[in-house]
Amino acid sequence: MTPPPDRPARFRAACLPAFLLSLGLLLFGCEESVDPRLTIDRPFTLWGMINPRVDTQAVRVFEIQNTIRLIRPDPIDAAVRSVNLTTGEERVWQDSVVQLRDGDYRHVYWSAFHAGYGETYRLEVRRSDGAASTAMVTVPPPVTLAVLPPDSNLVREIIQPVFISGDPPSLPRVDVDYITVGIDAVTGNTLFHPITLSYDGRPVRKAGGWLLEIDLREDFRTIRAEFDSLDLPRGLIELREIELRVHVGNKEWASPVGFFDPDFLVEPGVLSNVENGFGFVAAGYVESTRFRPPGIMLERAGFSDTRAHARTVPRPAQPLNGVFRRRKRGLLRSPTHRGNRFLESVPSDYHPIPFDYEKPM
Repeated sequence: MTPPPDRPARFRAACLPAFLLSLGLLLFGCEESVDPRLTIDRPFTLWGMINPRVDTQAVRVFEIQNTIRLIRPDPIDAAVRSVNLTTGEERVWQDSVVQLRDGDYRHVYWSAFHAGYGETYRLEVRRSDGAASTAMVTVPPPVTLAVLPPDSNLVREIIQPVFISGDPPSLPRVDVDYITVGIDAVTGNTLFHPITLSYDGRPVRKAGGWLLEIDLREDFRTIRAEFDSLDLPRGLIELREIELRVHVGNKEWASPVGFFDPDFLVEPGVLSNVENGFGFVAAGYVESTRFRPPGIMLERAGFSDTRAHARTVPRPAQPLNGVFRRRKRGLLRSPTHRGNRFLESVPSDYHPIPFDYEKPM
């Protein structure tokens, strides 16, 4: 789906790939389409993440070959191991094969262990002839999210501040999910419509952490425009809840342009920490919190106070198929972030991988 020209630049279509899949465009757009006339002496492309919040780590491994051919489920010439440079622990990773819906295959190497905050890991993928691709990542420290009291002195702006305590090397993605309900002023019909707004690049570094200011008035205008463009109930828009999701990453997980533009990051080598290879191995996790701003702030921003209008709602809200995502800088994301849109055929052990196995549509 492509938004009409008159839509705000923040609109994000549901059918476009997610942020983490935008990193995967490097892989699908470059490493799998090797020009047969070129000789590439790098052995592998690696794609994965070390996540301290899960008990199984995983990485996708692609052989770089000088001929174009489909990936088959046959074993590949690759041995994967990791070394915890902080503790000295070494682990040998196991191979597995994942089949995509279109029939293609992917080799996913995994190892069951908990990664520690602040620990550094070296991942090595070695061929039988000794050629190897490596990546080294340090797991970022833990952070906490604190919803602060709003500044009552602000008149023209309705700002909800949130403080991100800690010293994370990077915040590659910040999502604000508005759980909204539209109420038809005439019929009283209701429609549940979650909308995710991107706050990438908006946190400001302060002493002891980062300050994020959520602009409720600006966001209400964006949400109202979305309701109008979809011909949703236009009487009242209630805000049931906000969920803030902050992606905490290692220092290498930072776009050179300040935000993740797939058209830019698709270029080989723009975002890569793999030595003698291609791809990207990250370290990070997601910290989240749920809250509801004070009713007086919501009404000043333009929302209807749920409690004030509760008696006007004759039937429960119904979910809307297709959640739309908007972005401040015009880059679209998929609404399927929470589950990362993994295939049914992927065992639950592979859930830590933050990248879609499907090619971009």
